Amino acid sequence: MIVCPACHAENPDGTKICVKCATELPKAAPAGAATKAKAVAAPAKSFGMKDLGRDMVDLLWLLLIMFFIGIGFWHVVTNGSWHLTQVEEAKIMEVPVKVVKAPVHKRKHVVIGDTNHTAVEEKPVVLKGSAETYYQKGKDQYDTKHYQTSFNYLRQALEVDPTYAKAYFGLGYLYSRFDMDDAAVRMYEMALRFDPAHVDSINNLAMMYYHAGNFDDALDLLQKAATLENQNADIEYNLGSILLEKNQTDSALQAFQKASVLRPNDAAIYNNMALTYEKMAGKKQEAEDSWQKVMEFTTSPILLQQAKTHLDFLKTQG
Repeated sequence: MIVCPACHAENPDGTKICVKCATELPKAAPAGAATKAKAVAAPAKSFGMKDLGRDMVDLLWLLLIMFFIGIGFWHVVTNGSWHLTQVEEAKIMEVPVKVVKAPVHKRKHVVIGDTNHTAVEEKPVVLKGSAETYYQKGKDQYDTKHYQTSFNYLRQALEVDPTYAKAYFGLGYLYSRFDMDDAAVRMYEMALRFDPAHVDSINNLAMMYYHAGNFDDALDLLQKAATLENQNADIEYNLGSILLEKNQTDSALQAFQKASVLRPNDAAIYNNMALTYEKMAGKKQEAEDSWQKVMEFTTSPILLQQAKTHLDFLKTQG
């Protein structure tokens, strides 16, 4: 096991980044070197009752030290409260409604469940099973708004299998809900380290880059995701949104058109499609038709008002 120098969590041999806090881990000493050193330090000698008594005392001291280390580790993890701290959970209980500052309607992430955050008291249930079992339990707990228990199950999945990409994806999504973006990025990167073709992690990492203004890296990731899964409306929508930001209107329009075929009743797709048409010469009628689609399908007052405003403006252009 490799002990994290930051949080002192134990990580399986071969892990490069702490599964608890995402700190880069020191390299473990080569097994051959440890064996050699042990062999040199163990000359042959007789073993008597005095040695047995001394060894029993040493063992008791070792167990006592490990007990106090365990208490100290749990104290750090739980902030002295003997359960996971509620500070992080409180961050997702009250999510303010954000006013759209730009005309482009952005979809942030592929989610692992419902995004309506509600405070709920619950006690984690310890089960035996595979990493997939714990992941599904974590997803179910998220869907029922038991966020702390969801986090616990995802961590248990990694205890069973430290290379299980879907658990890192789930933790990344939860961290993003906590507004812990750096930790979320690390978790998505960990997911892709163990499963480079995990499309949901690629999409979510790309959108974190996108919202941070790193359009080039976001575009590279989404283009990769589109080659891995070419019938995914979210990927095409997000790809089109980035291309629109980069003023690559022809490519953006192709992405939005493909997304609209895959999900024909999505007002957000038509919203961005209309904005793309407005940037293109001679596409006034297509823009108006797209805004009409927004008004037909949207349930968002913001998108509805934006569609009416743009339609009124286009009509004045003759």
